[in-house]
Amino acid sequence: MFAGRYLWWNMIAAMAYVFFAIYFYYVSWLAIRVSGCASVAGTCGLLETQLNAIIRPYGMVACGIAVVAAGIMRIRFLRMSPLWGLALFVWFGASADFFFNFGNLWFARVPMEEILRLMPIEASFLAALVIFMCFPVELYKKSPEGGLRVMYFVAGFTASYSFTFTIANSPKLLSYVRLVTGSDEVVAQVAAVQEQARLYLALGQPGLLPMVVVLAVFIASLSYLLWVRKQPGGTPVAMAT
Repeated sequence: MFAGRYLWWNMIAAMAYVFFAIYFYYVSWLAIRVSGCASVAGTCGLLETQLNAIIRPYGMVACGIAVVAAGIMRIRFLRMSPLWGLALFVWFGASADFFFNFGNLWFARVPMEEILRLMPIEASFLAALVIFMCFPVELYKKSPEGGLRVMYFVAGFTASYSFTFTIANSPKLLSYVRLVTGSDEVVAQVAAVQEQARLYLALGQPGLLPMVVVLAVFIASLSYLLWVRKQPGGTPVAMAT
């Protein structure tokens, strides 16, 4: 998928998401009143509830599917490592609850500063990768030598660290393992691996501090790749991990 088409699909998904998350309530309310259904006792309340409880969440899910599908197609077109696709899935999965509840926080009049504070750090990784792939990097020369190659590995390493950190700290992983395997022994083994991974990935620092540092390095490496690759060429870029 070319950069222009990828940018277009993400813009459409973003606008549709804002519509379903925030404005769909107003549209459904207006449609009920304009149609005259509001004058019929006992029927419109249920219809309005169904619109907001079924159409609205499915609309947001469709927007998420569009972002993920376009991202996978873009990664494949750029011949990037499949690990970038895994990172995309993990970051999106870790951010899904926040995006799904954003509209509710908005209508609850939660200050934007508080909403942003509640946003998982994985959403920032996801946004950085999506923005990077919106640029026409496939038109730049492939230069695997020197500092550029180092930046490829830095970007790949920080992305790998990020989604590994997310998996290691995910409280939902054990539930998924139990659902798939049905084995308490396997769940215990995965829990032990998670504990060891958390110990190593924390780097002796509490909380999300390592992830904040990694996010800064990740964004810096992607920014450098966009800045340095200025000369047009015909070879698709291939990012290493």
